[in-house]
Amino acid sequence: MKYINGKELLMFLEPPITRLSVFEAETVDAALIMCAEAFKKLETEFQVTIDFATFKYQLLKTMGEFLHACRENEHECLQQPRAHIAQERYEALAIDIAQWPKHLQKNNAENFFIIEYCLCYANILSRYLMDSGLPKEFSCRLANDAAIKLAQWCDENCVKKCAYECIRRSSSNGYCTLCSFMIQPMACPKKQEIPYARLQLEEDDLQCMRPENLTLGS
Repeated sequence: MKYINGKELLMFLEPPITRLSVFEAETVDAALIMCAEAFKKLETEFQVTIDFATFKYQLLKTMGEFLHACRENEHECLQQPRAHIAQERYEALAIDIAQWPKHLQKNNAENFFIIEYCLCYANILSRYLMDSGLPKEFSCRLANDAAIKLAQWCDENCVKKCAYECIRRSSSNGYCTLCSFMIQPMACPKKQEIPYARLQLEEDDLQCMRPENLTLGS
């Protein structure tokens, strides 16, 4: 990951870290990569200051709250990811399905979940841009475009490459998977770098997946 480190993830991700946590970390980092250069151009164009670090923490916090609510309420999109979603729910969020990537246009719970997640991101982004001094209409349009771009990222990575794995296995342990995606490894309980209790894990839950620690036949 480019813009998020292990300490920040341990600060914002709710334990135990699951495959849904991996989804949050990966998508937030993808969104930050898209925003980094765009923020610089916007600062020059509108003569404003857009605090990237504050936006990063706000995004991690709010997207985490969104996913926490999904887990606490036993969100049906996570419990039954292939279930049909009533058209009224799309209409309630003013979703124009033709705007979204082709795979996400299919009516089912896991696609609706991704769209709803991207719209939550758009809401955070639009409010942050307005708070930074950008015009409301411009901020909302830019945020909507950003939501579609994040959905395209999800389509390429979460759907085509991973077949919705983090959604379909949302409650499965994801700590070692997350660590394998990091430039610097996460704190490891086996190396006494962090207590098992803090991660709500047992020793048997951990199986290192970092490339430098894998050997042939492992």
